[in-house]
Amino acid sequence: MHPLACLFAIAAFVLTPDLSAQATPSAAGPAVASYVAVSVNGGRLPSTDQVTDPHGTRFLVEFDELVIAIRARGEFRASLRYRQTLAEKGTVIQREPIQSMTVYGRYVAQGNTLRFIPDPKRGGKGIEILDGTFAPGRIDVPFWYRNGQVSRRAQVVLRRDPTRF
Repeated sequence: MHPLACLFAIAAFVLTPDLSAQATPSAAGPAVASYVAVSVNGGRLPSTDQVTDPHGTRFLVEFDELVIAIRARGEFRASLRYRQTLAEKGTVIQREPIQSMTVYGRYVAQGNTLRFIPDPKRGGKGIEILDGTFAPGRIDVPFWYRNGQVSRRAQVVLRRDPTRF
């Protein structure tokens, strides 16, 4: 599975049936700006999740940073920094180097709902559509990710950051 199995690709997400992937971006969408993740499941970043499968293999995912740039014309860029590590039963988990991924796509806003539609030709191959909500200065995106053989639901909160571009 693709490493964005940490945020987007690991996201097997429930789609909102009343939004059309063919819709055009709403003028009432979120402000064109960068939004930086401030929490995952209510905890500060970096956020770590570790599970052990029935064979004793340990899987560790660390979400280090997520920045979503909302751009004009209904486009977005999502940049993720994370670590993925696994360790066999009885061995020490080594701290792996940071990995990064960038995904481009478009978004659709309707009411206070956002749908992120990754472009498979620009880093989004195999990544699921994500639905979230927005309010002034904030974007919330729930997602599913897989850590080893365990699927988990997470909630990321992003805040507008004028120092990012």
